[in-house]
Amino acid sequence: MTFAPPVLPQLPGHEPEKVTVTLSSLNDTLNVLIPDSDEIPPDWTVYLILGADAEYPEWDSHDVPTGIWDDPIDDAITTRKGIELEIPKAELEKYKNRAVELRYKFLDESSFEPCSEPLLLHIEA
Repeated sequence: MTFAPPVLPQLPGHEPEKVTVTLSSLNDTLNVLIPDSDEIPPDWTVYLILGADAEYPEWDSHDVPTGIWDDPIDDAITTRKGIELEIPKAELEKYKNRAVELRYKFLDESSFEPCSEPLLLHIEA
């Protein structure tokens, strides 16, 4: 499975492979949108990671479910659309004047952990 790189709604129209993030333009967080995909099962969770090594990231966010219960009686679950997560500005400051890879990563019950293609963040003051 191949998942598209994350999207930064605060920086509309950025390239899909790389973007410059100016810390002074951020309030407290950088918002990250998980692109909608029919390949995302509703019973997974998703979280953000920073770093070149997807197996051993330098930072990871809290995870959120990829699905919502439509009908708990029938165990009907639907994949959420427009999932958005945040990276604290304080975390990005550690990468000031450097580049770091941003991905989102999934987790399922069987410990299968696919991740997205990276978005290279160039962090500037």
